[in-house]
Amino acid sequence: MDRELISLKQTALRHTAAGTRPAGWLIGGALAAATWVAALLAGGDTARHSILTLALLFWGVGAAIGPVLMSGAGTLRPGWFALLPIPRQTLGRGLLVSVYVSIAAAIVLVALLAVGLHAVLLDPVTLVVAISGAVLTWVLVIALSRLVYGLLGAAMGSRVGIEIAGIQFGLMFAGMFAGWIPVTIAIERTPDLLATGITDAAVTRGLDMSPTSWSVLAVERAARGDWAGALVLLGALTLCAGAVVAATIPLLVPSTRPHVQRHRGRRRSAGLVAGGGLLPRTQTGAVITKEVRQWSRDGWRLLEVQSGVWTGVLIGALALTSADLRGIAAFSGLIVAFMLGLSACTMYGQDGSAVWLDVVGQDETSVRADVRGRQWGAVLAFLPKVLVVTAVFVVLSRAWWAVPILLAATPALFGAASGAAVVVAAVGVSPGVDPRQRVGPNDAVGNITIHVWIVMMLISVAVVPTAGMVVALATAPSAWLAALTVAVGFANGFGAAWLLGRIAIGYLTNRLPDLFSRIRYGQVFRETRAASALDWFESTTLRGEQVAKERKQKERAERVAKTAAR
Repeated sequence: MDRELISLKQTALRHTAAGTRPAGWLIGGALAAATWVAALLAGGDTARHSILTLALLFWGVGAAIGPVLMSGAGTLRPGWFALLPIPRQTLGRGLLVSVYVSIAAAIVLVALLAVGLHAVLLDPVTLVVAISGAVLTWVLVIALSRLVYGLLGAAMGSRVGIEIAGIQFGLMFAGMFAGWIPVTIAIERTPDLLATGITDAAVTRGLDMSPTSWSVLAVERAARGDWAGALVLLGALTLCAGAVVAATIPLLVPSTRPHVQRHRGRRRSAGLVAGGGLLPRTQTGAVITKEVRQWSRDGWRLLEVQSGVWTGVLIGALALTSADLRGIAAFSGLIVAFMLGLSACTMYGQDGSAVWLDVVGQDETSVRADVRGRQWGAVLAFLPKVLVVTAVFVVLSRAWWAVPILLAATPALFGAASGAAVVVAAVGVSPGVDPRQRVGPNDAVGNITIHVWIVMMLISVAVVPTAGMVVALATAPSAWLAALTVAVGFANGFGAAWLLGRIAIGYLTNRLPDLFSRIRYGQVFRETRAASALDWFESTTLRGEQVAKERKQKERAERVAKTAAR
């Protein structure tokens, strides 16, 4: 069975477009070569130990976050085999084995074999230990990659899976926004690392505790003549790899049981429509309640929130590692508030064809209630998390001087982000996969590259008044100017939210049917022309969705034609 699945995978790869795979192989190959070069240039055995344990840990972490960065559902999707009469254990094992037979997995193995260089330089006799340890670490790392993605996909309906996905997306966004911080620190410390290794004993002990480092420790014990200790470490590595493999196989096998969602008993009353009495019993209050529940219960909406939170947390943590940038960590909560715009810019598309309810229920006030309710719902979903992240990092960084700036910038960013998000979500709706068919974390959005850039531009422009006051406060700090800056921040936030929301209301008042048809059918059943910036954005995003759909259909037709020709 394993051989058949490997053959099926290779056949599928031959009939699919390469896409970004060659670029990924090139980057992976360069990183593997860098691992070998760093180990070769080490100033001594201690430095080489530090370099290898650190590099192998990075390869393990890269395997854990790689599936999300590369949309790693794998070539063979478990759902294809759900109804076949194949034993579940056999199918899961075959799916896992097929992952090891790939160029990416080979690159990882080459990188891990750098331990062999350490063995040769210590004692060539220990090379057998190095190779055995590298292979066992390879089995562990690749299985870990599938385990994390299995937890991610299978647990998108659970809080644990969503949290894992949120951390991964947070790492990705934090790397995009603040990746220069660790890169700068690494470049500054690389000469010392190559010369002497890591001098902090606590960090060294922490690295040695990672299973990815056990092959290095086993080689060193064997070089000292402690072959029993080396075998113990290899045995522990074997047990660890076996445990990860055993946990991975069941997650790779699709379940044929129907999904039954269990709801805890909740009281049902008219008061719940208005948020238990906390919100007005109006259309807007009902929409706010619906949105707050959706942000906390829908897996893909919750993933957006947690991704924003982890982005801010990780950027703050990176800033704390640098003495020169420590004060910047206090602004981590603003990153989370900014991420509201990027997270909510697909809110209409994420609803899928449920937008039909807005169409059939439209009256003279429903559009306004829907837009304002969505804005307030997004703010209420993010606000508690922003406050917690801000408070924690202000305390950790001890940047008390930043408090007036935060009090002004937080409401300004919330207003600008909620307004920008609702405009972009309405005008440039990009539905992605229908909610009923979503599985992976990337299914809820379509092609939103242009959406992200427009949101960032709108937010930047909308907060200019507050930014100007912050600059004035930094130039000439005073109590009255700080109070004025906070007041301007609140006014800026409410003004930006109102203005951008008003644009969305004006757009949707006469185009709710078009919004639904774009989500449901991928087209607009009327003639349009780019008479304004909104029309241009609408036509551009619609054309992008149609071109992407046509390209997929063309590729599918070409693959079918090639198969028929053979």
